[in-house]
Amino acid sequence: MKKRKLRSYVLPTIYLVVLGLMAFGITFLSQNLLETKEKQDDDYNFTMSVFGETEEPKEPPSNNENEEKKEELKIINPYSGENVSIAISYYDKNDTEENQTKALIYYENTYMPNTGIIYGGEKTFDAVAIMDGIVKDKKTDEILGTVITIEHSNKLTSIYYMIKDSTVNIGDTVTRGMKIGTSTESTIQSKTKENLLFEVYLNGNITNPSEILGKNISEFL
Repeated sequence: MKKRKLRSYVLPTIYLVVLGLMAFGITFLSQNLLETKEKQDDDYNFTMSVFGETEEPKEPPSNNENEEKKEELKIINPYSGENVSIAISYYDKNDTEENQTKALIYYENTYMPNTGIIYGGEKTFDAVAIMDGIVKDKKTDEILGTVITIEHSNKLTSIYYMIKDSTVNIGDTVTRGMKIGTSTESTIQSKTKENLLFEVYLNGNITNPSEILGKNISEFL
């Protein structure tokens, strides 16, 4: 039997078909790999977002936020303790005659207007700084006991009278609520056993302490 020969164009055609199939296969495989990677990336990002790992880091509060928090701080009472109340109020020239009479201090047959507030109680209580400041003066008075002056700002200065067991000295920095001493017995006021006289100077002028206590600290800086 006579062998048949392949025609000259058959083999090149087969090669071209094989090469085309290979090229198609490579393209298809590359596309599948790319789609698989994109899906994996999407799944990863979804998982991370669920667990919160892709959240942007929180920025620290701005200076404005810090200032707002600072403005929320209030000036506190100059004492700390239970059953402490106002024994003698500030003498206000514009107040009623009845209230003015209650705001007088009696000492050695003499009545004097009270230039601050006298706080009293039956038990010893602490005297505390109404806000941050620096101790500017400390002295001893025969009648008023230890007297401590604290400068809180260019606007505000407070003075504590009738102090004993003082815990601060001139030049010390005090912080809001810090103990500076304790109340004591006094010869000028006998309504309560323990007393503390507290004065305030605002812009260099004696001022009713009630007008600044409980107010925002920022108003007096």
